[in-house]
Amino acid sequence: MLRAIAGVLALLALVACRGPAGFPDSPLELLPSRATPVPDESDHAAHDLAAAALGGTPGDAQAKLAQLDEVERLRAAAGEAPTGLAGYGQHVVDSTESDPIVYRRRTATLLQRNDVEPALRKQLEQEVEDDPLRLASIRIGESRQARLARDINAFSQAIGTSIMTVALLPLRVAQAALGVAVAEHMDDPISLQERQALAYWKEFVEEKPDAPETQALLARIESMQARWFATKRKQSLRSAQQALNAGQNEIALVLADRALRYAPEDPRASAIRAEAERRVEAHRAELARSLGAPHDPPPDASDDQARSLSVALLDPRGDVDAAARPLLARGREGPLIGEARFATAVSTGERGRESDMWDQMAALGDGDPLTQPMARHARAMEHDADENPYAAFEEARREGREQQASFVLLGSLARGPTHYDLPRPVEWLLVAPSLPGTVTGIASRLIETLSSPPPPAPAIYASRYLERRPEGEHAAEVREWLVAHEEASGHRVRAWEIARDGKGFDEERMADLANGAAEQALETANKVKRRDVRITLLGEIAATFPETEAGKRANRLVHDDLESATAQSIRISKGFLLENPKVAGPSGLALRPELLDGVRANGELHPDGIRLIGGRTLEFSMVAESGNESDTPRLMRETVSPERLARLVSLLEETSQHNGLLDPLAEMTPDPQRDLFFERARLGVADSADDDDPNATSSYAFVGVREKYGLVRPRDSILPVDLVVQGSLPDLGLGAFPRLRAPKETPDAVFYR
Repeated sequence: MLRAIAGVLALLALVACRGPAGFPDSPLELLPSRATPVPDESDHAAHDLAAAALGGTPGDAQAKLAQLDEVERLRAAAGEAPTGLAGYGQHVVDSTESDPIVYRRRTATLLQRNDVEPALRKQLEQEVEDDPLRLASIRIGESRQARLARDINAFSQAIGTSIMTVALLPLRVAQAALGVAVAEHMDDPISLQERQALAYWKEFVEEKPDAPETQALLARIESMQARWFATKRKQSLRSAQQALNAGQNEIALVLADRALRYAPEDPRASAIRAEAERRVEAHRAELARSLGAPHDPPPDASDDQARSLSVALLDPRGDVDAAARPLLARGREGPLIGEARFATAVSTGERGRESDMWDQMAALGDGDPLTQPMARHARAMEHDADENPYAAFEEARREGREQQASFVLLGSLARGPTHYDLPRPVEWLLVAPSLPGTVTGIASRLIETLSSPPPPAPAIYASRYLERRPEGEHAAEVREWLVAHEEASGHRVRAWEIARDGKGFDEERMADLANGAAEQALETANKVKRRDVRITLLGEIAATFPETEAGKRANRLVHDDLESATAQSIRISKGFLLENPKVAGPSGLALRPELLDGVRANGELHPDGIRLIGGRTLEFSMVAESGNESDTPRLMRETVSPERLARLVSLLEETSQHNGLLDPLAEMTPDPQRDLFFERARLGVADSADDDDPNATSSYAFVGVREKYGLVRPRDSILPVDLVVQGSLPDLGLGAFPRLRAPKETPDAVFYR
């Protein structure tokens, strides 16, 4: 009887420890007690090796390494698992070598061993690859591979895309041949990869001037350096010619001088320099002649009528027209007639008659600047985009329509053929085979033009006009156009702001604009990670658009953000814990194993996982009682001990760094706020952090690789060839062809361009 009662009590106690529907009251188990580890022979041998490597002689280190190897051999003979210290010990001894070349060779030998752990092997492989001679050899091979792939792919594409249009095969092959020839002509004497190889050779020679390979490298360096100078000369000449053709004479002069530094007495560079210098000197002479013009006062410049006009211009209440009338009555050849007409035109514009003002300015600007000095000022003002933004707006719209029409009709040939550093007629001949395709592609380019956003230049001048003349003659027209333009460009907030500043929009139109602006503003605010900035933006949206649905949602989000705000939001997903069970296991968080077993009856962790929300508090997302992962998870919070938190963050960092070393897809991205919190957690002072500082909040997420990339992860194929299926809408063609994969550029390639 007593045993039965005890059994019932035990069962009740077990039930009492569980929450409703099988959920545990605590998702954590007790941390296992850990006894102080006692060093064994392998530990002592590793200690002696480290001491010898740091403070002894190379001979001492080698002797201690032999002792460590012997201990490992004895463990293997006794059937014990290896410690993995032998590979690290050899790496420690190799690291004492001061010669980098010898060190890399020893490291390459170490990689041939089978007892090197994967993380150490990856590190050693990276160090071996950092060999200047090896890297130079790889870059030279990549240069040849890139050139070969480009040429072969051109012909492969021409043949493959002619499967359904065999009649066009000769034309496309001819185009491919021309393209290859032009590409060979445009190639620099030294390729990007060869420049990298040159830098590696120079690095090796500087580090090892007495090495046996140095003498052979010096000749290659000299040859490659000459090709580098030829490249710089070619690039400078090409840019100088383009600047000269564009009328940028000063730039052409500088670039021609640069070309002459790389190739002294070069005939073409000398000719470009001479022409650019002649143009610059002619411009300076014209400028000096203009600045040296006499400044004698015109006749009767100091009479009372001229004084009256000056006073009227300076007085805000002055009558400029009345003051100018006597001067205008003197006739078209009278003194100060141009000044009087200019002042009258300005006065007309200030009274709101813009069109009349610019008509008068145009009439004055048509005069001879030699006999009518104000004609030049009127013409400059008329064509100044700041002074006459409406004319600039109209001109930009006209140019935009012309450019769109040119693109629809001519495609890439709208501005002429690409410059290949050849005579212009030859360049036109090179693109002649593509003219049939250009004609057949008019329909597709028309569709592309109609679906693309409008050009931005007219909008700039329209905005400038509204800033200068918000109540001007053309304000309503320009504002209506600008609102439509901003809407078409996806700038709904800007469209609403422009319409709000005007008075020509009805209530229904303004309501539509406000709804669109509020939705876009809400989308932008939700992307902001900093809580304080996000709450501020949401509050502004709620206050600015209170009647819109988005404004009401923003108001709710402000309250939700304030209620759920936490000092940190570092998430560990369930997928990450499943891929890295050590983090969730006894040596890390000590999470209950049934929370990851997939059985909903005993409680299951939601895919959202766990959040570190500041201090020593963790938030667990549990699958809802319905058992459906799509339902809102059930949240549980628990404050853990400093030891458990320190274990967790240490294992998180160690595991992420280890995974990133073995798999670049699992690399841990930088996050200073996360690192600061982890450092405080490891030191046991996470509770003393400033939880009110939004700058210290991290929203980093530890996510599993499969969860991040799906079941099919992006991997580079081991085959050097890709199969490409390509269709052409203009000629309704379809083809398939193999394409050799060109080598990828290294991250430092930008420094060698």
